[in-house]
Amino acid sequence: MKETRAYESPLRAEQMEQTRLRILDAVTNLVADPTTGEVTIPLVAQCARVSLRTVYRHFPTREALFDAWAEWVDENLRIHLHSYPDKADRLADFAVELYRSYDKSAQLVKAMLNSRAARTVRERTRRTRQRQFQRAMSELTDDLEPEERLRASAVLYLLVSAPAWQAMREQWSLDGNEAGKAAAWAVRVLVDELRRNPDSVREITEEERT
Repeated sequence: MKETRAYESPLRAEQMEQTRLRILDAVTNLVADPTTGEVTIPLVAQCARVSLRTVYRHFPTREALFDAWAEWVDENLRIHLHSYPDKADRLADFAVELYRSYDKSAQLVKAMLNSRAARTVRERTRRTRQRQFQRAMSELTDDLEPEERLRASAVLYLLVSAPAWQAMREQWSLDGNEAGKAAAWAVRVLVDELRRNPDSVREITEEERT
């Protein structure tokens, strides 16, 4: 007996993809709106003008929706939420690219930093970003003590982050290009110092100072 295959309509597939993008775009609009309290599935469905069932058909859980949205933002808006390089030596160049990408979507980035609606998204993507960042830093920090590793990672992580971009932009009036150069310079200095003298991150006691 000949096996029959289900026919997949290209038009149907295109319509489903358009609906999926509409849902993701609705999340973007909600996150960028400072009046949004919390991004919920019903609110997303209302904003996208689709049914709850349609949202759940594409994204079975709220977590799945946020994960897909983070990837979509990264790919389509060029805002790097969790795509750090795999080597510490590439972090300086990455900072330049990162800050420029933030400038191109400044309103959305600021909304993500300042709105309550984006808090859950930031928390979910932060864990992924930190894991990727720690992998990049591992060649420099694996031999450090845990507190020293945390100290070095924390300050470098801050330099390649949206809060640092926002601070340089608002407090020093630097655009993304200049702020990226400043961050890249600091990253290079710290990475070179960690490679040359890893003990420099160690806390110096009063006895050692005298």
